[in-house]
Amino acid sequence: MIDVSKLATVQQCRNLMVNAKRLGRDDVRRAALRRCVQLQAPTDPDPVVGGFGGMLAALEEVFLQRYGRALRANRTRAKAKAVGIMTVLTDWARGRGQGSGFEMLIDEGLGDYTGEYVVAVNATRFAPDAVIATRGKLAANGVALPPGI
Repeated sequence: MIDVSKLATVQQCRNLMVNAKRLGRDDVRRAALRRCVQLQAPTDPDPVVGGFGGMLAALEEVFLQRYGRALRANRTRAKAKAVGIMTVLTDWARGRGQGSGFEMLIDEGLGDYTGEYVVAVNATRFAPDAVIATRGKLAANGVALPPGI
């Protein structure tokens, strides 16, 4: 198995993803995708803000991999700017369905980069009904939460 933690740049990750896909190694492609997102995800002392930024990085990388060109999550960015990150995440948590971004991240094994995951692991920052709803969505999609949460 390739140690993707040694990949130091986004381009190295993307090259590995292309080669892994060509060779039919989806496990390696997904590991390289996860490493690529880790390298791009912003760090922030506030775990909600950092988690939201990580979600955007993951989603935009998945867009690039699926559609072959860089696409930004412009609607999500605009809504966050207009109403704030907390409102966006709360709305997603309480939403009845699942957005296409959520589904794409789940399909790629990046459930821990969804906005719903950010709500679930930062439960004290959100309304109880939003936390319960989001944990249900994650469980229904096979996304495990860290122990003790």
